[in-house]
Amino acid sequence: MSAPTIEAVFARAGRMVGRKVADDFLLIPIVGRGADADGIFDLNRVGAFIWEQFDGRRDGRRIVAALVKQFDVDHARAEVDYLDFAGKLLSVGALVRVAESDAVRSA
Repeated sequence: MSAPTIEAVFARAGRMVGRKVADDFLLIPIVGRGADADGIFDLNRVGAFIWEQFDGRRDGRRIVAALVKQFDVDHARAEVDYLDFAGKLLSVGALVRVAESDAVRSA
């Protein structure tokens, strides 16, 4: 699987759900009739925010811009964090690549 790019558009995969439980935001893999407890991820506020942005319409540039605005972080740091997190989610099958936004605009 290739590394994520800032131009890529991702959607949350159907095999993973996000749930807020008390003060925690959990990503829970759905496997057959139950969840795989070893695959549960406890996200911090930034991770939960990014997860909720993966709607199949926003590319990484838009998500990074939203991160900068929401968390008052510099753009370079937000982009690095976004790409790292998206890469981890891709590696566990939590995201599916929808399109490269530049390709979608030119099509």
